[in-house]
Amino acid sequence: MFKKSLSIMLATLLGVSVMMTGCGTNKEVKENVENEKKEAPINLVWYTIGTPQKDAELVEEELNKYLLEKINATVDMKLLDWGEYSQKMQVKVGAGEDFDIMFSCSWANDYASNVAKGAFMPLNDLLEEQGKGILDTVSPLFLEGARIDGEIYAIPTNKELGWQAMWIVNQDLADKYNVDMKNITTLESLAPYLKTIKENEPNVIPLSLDLSNAPYVKNIDSLFGDQLPLSIKFDDPTKIVNTFETEEAMEVFETMYEYYKAGYVHPDAAINKTSDYNKTGNYFITKAHYQPYAEVIWQQGDFSSTPISISPLHEPFANNSSTRGAMQGISINSEHPEKAMEFLNLLYTDEYVLNLLDYGIEGTHYNKIDDFHIEKLDRAQESYMFPSFSIGDVFKTYAYEGTPDDKWEKFIEFNDACIEAPSLGFTPDLSKVKLQMAAVTNVAEEVTSSLYMGVVDPSEYVPKAVQKLKEAGIDEVIAELQTQYDVWFANKNK
Repeated sequence: MFKKSLSIMLATLLGVSVMMTGCGTNKEVKENVENEKKEAPINLVWYTIGTPQKDAELVEEELNKYLLEKINATVDMKLLDWGEYSQKMQVKVGAGEDFDIMFSCSWANDYASNVAKGAFMPLNDLLEEQGKGILDTVSPLFLEGARIDGEIYAIPTNKELGWQAMWIVNQDLADKYNVDMKNITTLESLAPYLKTIKENEPNVIPLSLDLSNAPYVKNIDSLFGDQLPLSIKFDDPTKIVNTFETEEAMEVFETMYEYYKAGYVHPDAAINKTSDYNKTGNYFITKAHYQPYAEVIWQQGDFSSTPISISPLHEPFANNSSTRGAMQGISINSEHPEKAMEFLNLLYTDEYVLNLLDYGIEGTHYNKIDDFHIEKLDRAQESYMFPSFSIGDVFKTYAYEGTPDDKWEKFIEFNDACIEAPSLGFTPDLSKVKLQMAAVTNVAEEVTSSLYMGVVDPSEYVPKAVQKLKEAGIDEVIAELQTQYDVWFANKNK
């Protein structure tokens, strides 16, 4: 009996042992499978702007070797050309296509419009968890400009922060006629010099401007750029106004009208660009937006064939257009938002990743001269040119030979000097005034060039333009924007 009981007990224990061993084996197998799944690299699909390059796949291959080690991921980088980027991305967004990251900004694949459509993943929490390096790197004003109702939906490139209009003077003519650059500040200050050039240089455009670099209206923070007359004054930051009804705009229109009548402005400036005259040196003064050492780039490039001098029109300021000039966001359809943020974080913190994307492979596309300067190799010119302004932290990038050693220090000084425009971070909801905005835009396209280029008498034309804008519904637009702005302004200044 005892032997029988012992046999039964042993058999039972053996059965339990086998069961437990089996359970343990199944559990281990399951854990191994789960670990393998966790460890399987994630491929991120990234759409960004720029001309497709022959060596993009070669650079991508090098990048992915590094990313696999750093974050166990790879990136499928898809460059879409400048002219087609916005249209193609809107098709992809509208179709709900699965991808992870896309370029957006204030001038292509519009950031605010994409947020309104729900195309972007909210990033505040992801930045706190996987994007700490970004928060530690990017200027707070950039992040402020990216916020819509308190949420960041795309991360700005950390680069020059603000706008600063700059007079650009043909130095050969300035020397010839003893022009004192200290006296060239405002639009009105140009009058005696333009007169001298007009009288003595018949083949030169004294004031080479067109709508793409229209005269600067002082004290005005434009909500939608110069093309739409909706703005806020720096000295009255609580009120949205029709720009055409401001004294500051009328001063510009009147001055440009006098200059146009005097023959200082190209007669076709309202409908054509004047950049070709600048390239050939057949101009005296023009205008452009500045960043530190831009004069070096302008001089080395095809902006002007003559030596140049520069003079600022105003202090630099940061608004939505400048802070949203280049951004990368995570698609709402991304299946891997945490991993996408890990990759974006590397764009702002890892010099190897950033310079690899910007300049290609060392020894193939460039050689290092020192820790900061590189020389471009012939293959890069033909096979790999990437828009470096569009990603990451430019302060971690190399520079081509000849670039001043203190370039990034000057950029930091420039950014520190930027003042905050009243509208920075204000993104209106235009859904209630869609029809009025469309009508206002049509009127603005009709009248803006003629006014800014001085083609028409503002004393007669501005009242007519204002009346057309009112008939189009600009007052309703301003009222709706003001209601939203009041709430936003109050919350911002709590």
